[in-house]
Parts: sequence; structure tokens; C-alpha cells
Amino acid sequence: MKKKTFLSIVMLCMAAIGNAQTAEPELHHVLDISASLGKAYSVGATPHGTRNVIPIIGGTFEGENIKGEVLNGGADYQLTSCDGKRTDLEAIYCLRTDDGVNIHIRNTGIVADKYFYASPRFEAPADSRYAWLNNGIYICRPVGGGEGKIKLRVWRVQDVYDFKASIPAVKPFPEQYRKPAQQRGKTEMFTYTTQRDGRTWKKQACVYLPYGYKQSDKKQKYDVLYLMHGGGDGNTAFFKTPKDWLSLQEVLDHLIAEKKIRPIIVVTPTFFDDDVKKDYGSFDALGELTRIFHNELQNYLIPSLENHYNTYLTGKDEKAITATRDHRTFGGFSMGSLTTWFQLAYGCNIVKRFIPLSGDLWVYNKDGKKENAAVTADWLCKQLAQSPYGKDIEVYAYTGTKDIAYKAEYDLIDALRQRPDYFRYDCNNANLHFSLKENGEHYFGDINEYVYWALQEIYKVK
Repeated sequence: MKKKTFLSIVMLCMAAIGNAQTAEPELHHVLDISASLGKAYSVGATPHGTRNVIPIIGGTFEGENIKGEVLNGGADYQLTSCDGKRTDLEAIYCLRTDDGVNIHIRNTGIVADKYFYASPRFEAPADSRYAWLNNGIYICRPVGGGEGKIKLRVWRVQDVYDFKASIPAVKPFPEQYRKPAQQRGKTEMFTYTTQRDGRTWKKQACVYLPYGYKQSDKKQKYDVLYLMHGGGDGNTAFFKTPKDWLSLQEVLDHLIAEKKIRPIIVVTPTFFDDDVKKDYGSFDALGELTRIFHNELQNYLIPSLENHYNTYLTGKDEKAITATRDHRTFGGFSMGSLTTWFQLAYGCNIVKRFIPLSGDLWVYNKDGKKENAAVTADWLCKQLAQSPYGKDIEVYAYTGTKDIAYKAEYDLIDALRQRPDYFRYDCNNANLHFSLKENGEHYFGDINEYVYWALQEIYKVK
């Protein structure tokens, strides 16, 4: 038994070595700890050296997506060698995050001449958003201090990661898609009533029904994909057929006919009122409408549409809608992508899967300036933390290297992948996916190509 266990460990170690990156490891800054120290006292000379104890009585800490206080009651137990040339450190204390999670630290290190490094080990609750601290090797050193204080900077040791190299490329459409499929679905307009700001009015969404759909067949149920247009488009934009690209109709018909995906219902609504040019013509006003569309989706469009067509929804209240979230996807292009990110932030309780296409998330500070990707990612994680479904999500993001939204979406995905408590990237159980099209631009020809690949990931025939 012991031999088998030893061999298993050896095999695991060899596998890890075989899969390791060839580059030297790098340090990733995790957090800074500013600790307040009490009056030191000495145990005196022992057989191993002189033992001194420095109480840790408080302080603060802050890092990437984590901050809080240092709790009173810890101490640094220092042992200075008999010749006085080396001191071994062992600090044991606890942190408490600003959302009330306690994290234990055991920090061991040495001071020898001008060398001062230590290696903290974290123990965070396994079911908390800080569980990622448990699985890492960390080093720290002092970067400041003063009378009764010390400031430590903590880094995580990790392999150099080439994010761009990890991104799969978007392949072109099959050539046969240039011709209509033999089995064609149909599109129709669906009218529903919505309310906002004391107003009540009717809106329309374009609905794609797959080949073979029968309204009378209540036993056959369909998943629903909601796709939102860009800022200057409308509810039929995905289905238009200019000469230089394929419409969503052709994409869906071929995918379903070739059994690359199961039949689904696709709905393309608008985030603005039907009289957008009259009331909401400004760019900022349209941006605000993308932020609040999740209310219309949950309270008006989903209850009305999904109870009319043959979907998995039975009922109109939030409980019924939440119970069927696994049968619902939301995606969008450009400002529709912005709508998608806000749907994720505010409405992951009713939608499980998201397809942001060539667009990032807009978060502004108190001065009205757009935040960078890291701050935006933090904001999104805080929103997800408020929902019991915040970790039960899937994101399939796409853009092109010549797209005007390329850098913004690239930076956001890069920031999100560094928050594995909510977004798992490039692993077996990944829920964050990102693909790039070389020379892809900001237009529906490339966007519908992205949809073609995303649907095969989400709705593939089992």
C-alpha cells in the first residue's frame, strides 16, 4: 500500500514536470499587508537560540479583488541563532476580509544579513470566494514600516502565461452555407407589451422558428437564444442578407439540418423603444438602455414570449423563469454585447449562458470616467457575488483583431480569467471561453460567423 502511494506521487510529479511550461516562473502580486505590532518580549536563550515574540495586534490588507483587516491576537515567533547571524521567522495570525471571511496565515522565513524573505501559507474556507488562496506557493518581503508597523508585499509564484497564445482562432464558414439549406425555418414578428418610467407601450421582437416547429405540438420543447443588435441596428439586423455575408437564417438552417445543433428558438429584440430616434437618439442614452434591459427581459419579454411558444417555461413569475435558466442564452453584438454583459451582471438568475460579441462592459467612476479592465472585472465579480447563481454561468466571447472593440474585449477577458473564483479559463471545467478571428471586423459578416461557432458549443447534439 505504501509503495503504491509513493509510486502514485512520483507519477503525478513526473506528469507535472512533463506538462510544465519551459519558461522560468514569474511572480504575480497578490496583496499587501500592513500590520501593527505590539511590544516585543523575549523567552531568552534556548538550546536553539534566542526566542523573541512580537505580538501582531491589527492592521489592514488589500490586493486584487480582496481587502480587509488584520486581526488582533497573532504573533511573530522569532528565533535568532547563537551566533546572531540569522533569525528564523514564524508569524501566525488571521485576516478578515471586508465581507466577513476569516483567513488564517502561517508565514515562515529568514533574516540573514540583508536577506529578508518569507513564505506565507493561506488557509481560506474551501467554499468561499477566496479558496484560490489555498492552492499556491507565495513569497513576501517587507516594503515599508516604521515604529510599531511593518508592511509586507506578497507574490504568488506561477508559470509565465501567454494569454494570447491560448486563444483559439475562429475558422471560416463551410462553403456550402452560401446556398440555402433544404430544410428552412421561418421568422415572424412577436408583439409584446412592456412598461418603464410610467409608460406602457408595445414592442416587437423577431423570432426564428426552426424547421418542423409546430405550435400545436406542446410535447416538443425548445431552448431559447436571445440575440441583441448593435447601436445603429434593429430587431431584424441579424437576419438581413447583404451580398457579402450570410444571414443568421442561413446559419441556423444549416446547423440544424446538419444536426450540428439541436433545434432552438432564436429571438432578436431591441433594447430601445420602437420610437428610438424620437426619444433616445443620444449615445449615452442608448448605453443606459442596455444597462436596464434585463428588467424588460425578465418582467415582460420572457413571460410573454416563452409562454406563447413551446419552451420549457411554465408560468410567468421569477421563480418559474429562474427554474428554466439552463434553457436560456443571451448574446449580442457591439452595444448588444454591452447589454449581454449587463444581463450577466444583473440577471444571471434567469440566464445561464452568455455570448458577448465584439464589445466589453462599461463601468464608470464617480467622475464619469470609464474604468479600466481590472476595476471592471472586480465590479462584475461583486455583482455575481450577490447571486446564488453567480458561479453557475458560461461565457462564450468573440471578436476580431481588426474590430474596433478588439482591445477592450481582449483586456476584459484577460482580467476576468485572473479571477478564477468566478471565471475559469483554459482548464477542464472552463466557464470562460474566448475566440479571435484574424482580421475580423465590426460587422455582421464576422458576427454571424462567431454565432455559428458559439451555438455548436452550447447546443451541440448529444
